[in-house]
Amino acid sequence: MRMLNKTSLVIAFCLTGWSVLHAQNNAGMNSLVPVAETGMNRFIFPRNSGKTYEKLFQRLNDLVMRGEGTVNIVQIGDSHIQAGFIPEEMRKNFTAYVSSGCGARGLIFPYRIAKTNNPADYVVKFTGKWVSCRNVELKKTCSLGLTGIATETRDTLATMIFRFKNNAVFRQFNRVRIFHDPTDTTVCFDFPDLEGRYMVNPQPHKGYTDVDFDFILDSLRIRIVKEDTTGSSFRLYGIDFENGDPGIVYSAAGVNGAEVTSFLRCDQLESQLRLMHPDWIIISLGTNDAYPLHFDKEQFVSNYKSLINSIRKVDPGLPVLLTVPGDSYRKRRYDNLNMIAAREGIFEVAKETGCAVWDFYTIMGGTKSIMKWYKAGLVARDKLHFDKQGYIIQGDLLFDAFMDAWESYIDSHKE
Repeated sequence: MRMLNKTSLVIAFCLTGWSVLHAQNNAGMNSLVPVAETGMNRFIFPRNSGKTYEKLFQRLNDLVMRGEGTVNIVQIGDSHIQAGFIPEEMRKNFTAYVSSGCGARGLIFPYRIAKTNNPADYVVKFTGKWVSCRNVELKKTCSLGLTGIATETRDTLATMIFRFKNNAVFRQFNRVRIFHDPTDTTVCFDFPDLEGRYMVNPQPHKGYTDVDFDFILDSLRIRIVKEDTTGSSFRLYGIDFENGDPGIVYSAAGVNGAEVTSFLRCDQLESQLRLMHPDWIIISLGTNDAYPLHFDKEQFVSNYKSLINSIRKVDPGLPVLLTVPGDSYRKRRYDNLNMIAAREGIFEVAKETGCAVWDFYTIMGGTKSIMKWYKAGLVARDKLHFDKQGYIIQGDLLFDAFMDAWESYIDSHKE
C-alpha cells in the first residue's frame, strides 16, 4: 500500500474571483448549445425553497474565501449515478474552483464484490466468498443503508483492497469509517500491509468502525477477522474515506435500476445519512419509475414525498435538489412520454416539500431530444443511458447551474 508524503500535501486555497470561473464555465457551455438548451440551465426554487440554501452557500463562502470547514454533498440515484461520471465531474469542477486536492472522496461501495459496475476512479479487489443484496431486488429481504446495496461474508478471514487511481480527483485519505451491521459485534479489522501507527475505534452498536491513520494513503487493504466461528455473517454497507482537510466531500450512491421506492426500502438510510453530516442532498431518481408502460404519477409523487420526509428527519432545513431525468426511449425505439408526467410529479414534490429542482429534461431539449444527443454521439445504443462524454456534459451543466445560484446569493448579500 502506498503512503504519501505529508509535506507534499499542504493545501493552499485558491482565492480566484468567482466571476472569472463563472465566465470560463459559460464559455465551456457554448460548445454544448447544439445539444443542450443552456439558457434553461438553472436551479428552480419553488415557494422560497432557496432559503434552505443560504446556509450551504455561506459554508461555501467560508471555505473558498477563508479556507475553513468542509462541505459534505451526498447524491443518491440510479444507474446514471452508479456509473460515477456525473459525481466525478462535479468533484473536478469543485476542486478546480476551491483548489486542487482540497477535499475527500467520501462514501463509496465496493461494487465489484457485488458483481456490478464500479465507478472508474477506484479499483476494488477482494478475497473470500461474498453474497450481495440491492434495494432493487424485491425477492430478497435484507437490511440496507445509504448506498442501497450491501455485501456480506461468512468467512472467518476475508479481505478488501481499495486503490484510488492517479487521475482520481480525491484519492488521499487518513481516516476511514466502515459502515457495517450493528449486530456485527465479533468482527475486527486489521491492515497487514501498513507499518505506521493507526487507531481502530469500533462502534459496533452504532453500525460503524472508525480507523485513524498517522499517515496519508491512497490505497488500503482491509482484513476482516471474525472472532465468532459459529457461522454468523459480516455485512458491509460502504466505507467513508476522509482526510480532515478543509474542502469538498462529494459522496454518491447509485444503484442500477433504482426507483424512488428502492431507497424507501433502505431501513438504515436515515441513521447512516445522519452520520454523514450532509450539507446538501441531490436526488437523481425517476428514470426507472417512468420506464414501465403504465406510470402511476400519484403513487410516484407519494413515494417521493415519503423519501424527502425521511431525509428531512436528519435536518428539517437541509437543502435538497431534485434532478429531473432526461428524455429517453423505451426499448430503444418508443418515445417515453411518461417522462412528461414524471417531470410534473417532481415539480409537485418540490413545491410541497421545499426542494429545489434542476430540470435536465427541459435543458436536454424535452420530448425527442434523446435522438439529438444520440446523433451527437453522447448517448448509448439503448437510448436510455449516456456515454461517458454525455455524463460529463451533465456534470458540467449541473455545476454551472449551481454556480449561477451561488452567484445570485452572493449578489443579494453584498454590503
